[in-house]
Amino acid sequence: MATLPRLILCCFLLGALGEAQAQTPQSPGIGATGKICFQLRNRSSQTLYGRVQLQSRERFTFRLDRNQQVESCLVGTTYGGDRISVVLINYLGLPLHTCYTTTWHPIDLNARRQAEGWLYMADCR
Repeated sequence: MATLPRLILCCFLLGALGEAQAQTPQSPGIGATGKICFQLRNRSSQTLYGRVQLQSRERFTFRLDRNQQVESCLVGTTYGGDRISVVLINYLGLPLHTCYTTTWHPIDLNARRQAEGWLYMADCR
């Protein structure tokens, strides 16, 4: 009969542990799964090409003219910390800038002329 109170205590502790784990934030390597929406804004004086990618490999490719913006959604799993990958590419498809960012804000894309070419950037936070 002494095992019944122990069994009840164990079930209670396991239930409380499960609730505590559900309330803690996700670990850095695990992202959210579902519909992920984002907004891209071209803040440069030229056309920019690129892609947005999720950890589960869903992709959105874009071509944004000067001062153009686009909103889109993907269904899949984000990278850790609910981040998505933003890659700016050239016309051959070679990556010029890569970063990981959240979707809680519009993502500003920019290109600036420098002495020896162009500097490509995305506002990744």
